[in-house]
Amino acid sequence: MFWRVARSLILKVKKLRKEYRANIYPVKIPRIKFLPDQDLILLELPQRYIPMIPNGLGYVNNILKLTGVHFQTVDLNIICYHRYHSRRILCGLNKVVSASGYVMKDDPWDNVNSDEWSKPEVIEYFYPEINEIINGLAKARPKIIGISLSGTNRHIAGEIVKGIRKIDPDVIILVGGYDCVYPTVGPYLFPNYDYMVIGEAELTLGPLVKALVAGEKPKDMPGIISRYDSPNRDYKSGPYPQDLDATDFPRYDWIDINLYRSYKGEQQTVPIISSRGCRWSRCRFCAECFLWRNRDPKKVVDEIEWWVEQGFRIFRFNESDMNGKPDALLEICDEILRRRLKISFHGELRIHKCGTREFFKRLQASGCNYLVFGVDGWTDHTLCLQSKGYTMDLVEKNLCNCHQAGIYVAVNIVIGVPGETEEDVQESIDNILKNKWYIDDFQNLNILILAAGSEYYKNPERYNIHFRGEKQELYEKHPYFIPPDLWYSINPYIDYEIRLNRRERIYTGLVAGGMNITSYAKWQVKGDSQ
Repeated sequence: MFWRVARSLILKVKKLRKEYRANIYPVKIPRIKFLPDQDLILLELPQRYIPMIPNGLGYVNNILKLTGVHFQTVDLNIICYHRYHSRRILCGLNKVVSASGYVMKDDPWDNVNSDEWSKPEVIEYFYPEINEIINGLAKARPKIIGISLSGTNRHIAGEIVKGIRKIDPDVIILVGGYDCVYPTVGPYLFPNYDYMVIGEAELTLGPLVKALVAGEKPKDMPGIISRYDSPNRDYKSGPYPQDLDATDFPRYDWIDINLYRSYKGEQQTVPIISSRGCRWSRCRFCAECFLWRNRDPKKVVDEIEWWVEQGFRIFRFNESDMNGKPDALLEICDEILRRRLKISFHGELRIHKCGTREFFKRLQASGCNYLVFGVDGWTDHTLCLQSKGYTMDLVEKNLCNCHQAGIYVAVNIVIGVPGETEEDVQESIDNILKNKWYIDDFQNLNILILAAGSEYYKNPERYNIHFRGEKQELYEKHPYFIPPDLWYSINPYIDYEIRLNRRERIYTGLVAGGMNITSYAKWQVKGDSQ
């Protein structure tokens, strides 16, 4: 017994020593400081995945530059991240514990820990920072507080807005971001706002901010919803920007960009946007079927080259349809090669008829080393049900060609779509394992979510989807997505329990077949089974 305890303590000490050596601390972490006399203070709040640089915040920052208003951008996420890890590591803490006794995760910013940020105990741990932010904003007294909502930060955002309104009830709360894509969803997710920018902000944010700074209270604006809108207004979407190069790319000049790295010192991943939307936009489960547009390939590489000059080498194409226009992607690759930029990049792309070995070799030669394929269906039948637009034969050719070009290959699956059969489940396992020599890891094991904006959500009757309750009441109560236990499909019958069982069956089959499963995919299975 004694030796077991002693050995356990020795291992813990070795782990702490190893982590203490393999980190970047101490580093100079900026103070949380807000400038006085600002028209607007723009905030990025925890949690957003680290070490990804906040691309959306960067673009909003550049949009505000064009308005002529006085504003400050503050990334509180990166400040809180480094505060947390410097305290944890420099103090040699084996466990970080909140005041109520909750044991915090080693890294709450890891994507497998995203659910932590909805727990009251975790929010409680960050109360010192939350109060510091509230008091700092109250002292600075900006006319407008802008918040970029990203799904995992809405609970902390809610605490901050609630606190600042008590002190300064006249401050204007302006929100936008990933939570604010649909006008029926955004207010449900974050109701405590004055103005909410829906979708892309390039053509709507500027006029709104100028009006607010001038003391106006605009209402019924396209692409904007507000508490001043007319009752039962007929909401109209804002215009999509067609020229994506009209707004300059972000340079993150509000902070020392070298702070955008993990506590282990890993080099920052720079997000690059070469396109927006999805050129296919027909997948029936997808809630992001937006208009596809792309940038000038040379200007994309201008951005990459600027980052190389700053000492950065790792890039992520932060978009849904990286190969929406294959020729444009190849132009980017050729321009990288012409300028002799020594970089690595990765991204997500669709299975495509242009996915030849020569196509992937050109990507690999320019620095592409990791690609995630949104395969989603692994039988001809499920691919048809999902409206993916290709067959298993093309899937196999793309994976094989990419692998043989020397690029790391990751894939995913969507499980439980209406019409899927038990035979599809077994055939999916067989087809995945048949291609396992071309797959480096299985990234996501997604069960179907009935999400707002998807074809399944908009037209459930067409796909034999039924509800446990009145449809209209469920849609009004759950505008973001319908809880998985409150809907099912027939012909054949598939409910939440069946979807979970099918995912477990696929997971077990892939593990038994020697497939490499990512920690995130394992977390998906483990989390929903508890």
